[in-house]
Amino acid sequence: MDHQQHDKPAWSELFYDLVLIGAFLSFGFDFGKDPTWQSALQLALKLLVIIWAWEQTALFFNRFGDPFEHHSAQRQIRAGLRFALLVQLVSVVCVSLVEIKQMQLSELNGSLGYAAAAAMFSIALTYALGGVWRPELAGIATVRRNTGLAAGAFFLASGLLSGALSNVIWIIGLAIALLATFGPGLGSLMERFPIHRRHLSERLGLFVLILIGDVFVKTVVTVHEDSVDDVHILQLAFVAVAMWMLWTIYQREIASRPTPINAAAMRIWMLAHYLFAVTLLVCSVGLVWYIAPDYQKIDGDWIAMIASGGVGVAIGLIAVMRLSAEAPGARGAAGRLAVISATACTIGALAWLATPSNWRVGVGALALALILLNHWSSSHDPLLDDGEAAVS
Repeated sequence: MDHQQHDKPAWSELFYDLVLIGAFLSFGFDFGKDPTWQSALQLALKLLVIIWAWEQTALFFNRFGDPFEHHSAQRQIRAGLRFALLVQLVSVVCVSLVEIKQMQLSELNGSLGYAAAAAMFSIALTYALGGVWRPELAGIATVRRNTGLAAGAFFLASGLLSGALSNVIWIIGLAIALLATFGPGLGSLMERFPIHRRHLSERLGLFVLILIGDVFVKTVVTVHEDSVDDVHILQLAFVAVAMWMLWTIYQREIASRPTPINAAAMRIWMLAHYLFAVTLLVCSVGLVWYIAPDYQKIDGDWIAMIASGGVGVAIGLIAVMRLSAEAPGARGAAGRLAVISATACTIGALAWLATPSNWRVGVGALALALILLNHWSSSHDPLLDDGEAAVS
């Protein structure tokens, strides 16, 4: 039986990505209702659960292959895996939809605990079945199964309890999942069970495309609200330019280059993607406000700070990814990305400190600056002329 790893995403993985689109949309709307730092932190914790579950599924297909392709797994295994993936999809939707009362961190319990527990238990079941299907991968299957069971037990307990103890237990459950993935054992697991690097790079590229596409979907939905009185075509163009430049930078610097080889670099590279997701979702809310400022009656200075500053931080995280990958020319590329990031953050800060009437100018200046600086960065990358575009 052929158990070769596949460098292309499986159809089941792509279906999972559709669920992510809905989850990310709900995060943006939730933050738009309560644009505070506490709300952003609370949503970030929920988002980490979803990203972790998505990552574990991506790595399952990465290492084990597609059990549904050509009936490569036994019928009972396939049925069990379909059930596990179904539970995971439903639980991810529930985590994204469960609103914490008044968006307070003191309410990390109840339904949110149960939904997170379901996500963790479904991952545990997926890997348990994977270990039976692929006995040669039983080592990684056991580690991931135990991680899901342990984290799920803490999330379940947080749902049953209340008060401060429940919040602590919920956060411990999340910490268990993250530490088991990025902790000291990462190096030995990567050595014993190598990752198919092209597949992982493509999965993360699709993940970033979903994040950026969320901005456009959210914009279309928002401008059709009855409360939106006026939308200027130039504002839509500025947002389109900013997001296209962000994707162009990611595609050139990350998606088209090799992934990290050693465990320490992979740890930084993946964590930067986690932060990138949170940053871009918060940033997308600012860009929606920019398109439809009457939607939530938000002051312009907030729009400029979140939209422009968020894009700057996202590009800064791309610089971290580029540097951690340790590919040729990484330091020079990271330096150029740092310049772009600092410029975007400066534009946001200046527009924030100015009167609210200047926020349109601030985001427009961001779009123009990204065009010019992206051209400058790409023209100073000597590796582009050498045809270094393959992801090994």
